[in-house]
Amino acid sequence: MMRISYILFFIPALSFGQLSSEIENLYGELSKSKNVESAHIGYGMSESKVYKLFEEINKKASDKEVEYIAFKGNSVAKAYASYAVFSRKLKILDQLFDDYIKNNDSISIIQGCVGSKSHLADELYRMIFWEKDNIKMTEVYRKHKASIKTEHELVNFIELFSIVESKWKVEEIDSVLIKFDQMVLNNPSSPQSLVELITGCYYYIEKNILNIMIN
Repeated sequence: MMRISYILFFIPALSFGQLSSEIENLYGELSKSKNVESAHIGYGMSESKVYKLFEEINKKASDKEVEYIAFKGNSVAKAYASYAVFSRKLKILDQLFDDYIKNNDSISIIQGCVGSKSHLADELYRMIFWEKDNIKMTEVYRKHKASIKTEHELVNFIELFSIVESKWKVEEIDSVLIKFDQMVLNNPSSPQSLVELITGCYYYIEKNILNIMIN
């Protein structure tokens, strides 16, 4: 019995042997959470300790460690790691999306004061789709930042409008989305929620184009 217990205890240690001790400890804390949380949560918009753990991991983890968590972590850790994979433009994005489609892991999300249920593949697609808006904001941010003449104004601007500048270009995002669309729509086993999400995104695009034409 002692031997069996020892083996069962040793398996988790082996499974995350590819992480440094610091990242493994941070991952252990992150994986205790039952929810994927935004940076600020609740009606008082207090700082999320779970999100802070993710920020520490994202700051300190190597690309290989991020990839490992994205594939091998629990659902909450995978959700955060997939964001890191995307924001770093790592080359496993297609493989990761395919893995999330096949496993169809569900997640609980707290965004501000609103809770919801979703799936890893859905959230990865949604994140990439909305990145185009972030790219546009980044372009506006860069232009305005370049026009500031004094150091005092620059400091105030950065504190007020600090954003994470995207490494992506709009045409790159479009290319990824087309590839993802084909992966989902050509697969009869694709989750219904993901198919509906893609349909909704296309409806949003068409509606915006129509509004632009009318105005």
